Amino acid sequence: MYLELSNYVVLTGILIVTGLFLNKWEPPIKKQYVALMLLVTGVALGHFMVDNPAYGFLIAGLVFYKDELVSEIKLVKESVLEVKKEKSELKGESK
Repeated sequence: MYLELSNYVVLTGILIVTGLFLNKWEPPIKKQYVALMLLVTGVALGHFMVDNPAYGFLIAGLVFYKDELVSEIKLVKESVLEVKKEKSELKGESK
């Protein structure tokens, strides 16, 4: 169990480092090629390391779309805080 868990962590780390490496490459590599390389690497490593190519595909997708995911999460957080602020202001006005 412990060895399998460490393989998942190592696979995730390899894909993160590979994604960072490909994004910093000079001259820049086209986004679709970066995505393709990450997905192929993720599926191959997922198959050989943890016998689950879908996990490698999933983590590769998350690594590729990390910037968009982070910005969307920040947007949702700001929206929730705005709603809470407006709700507290409305409660203050109604008293």
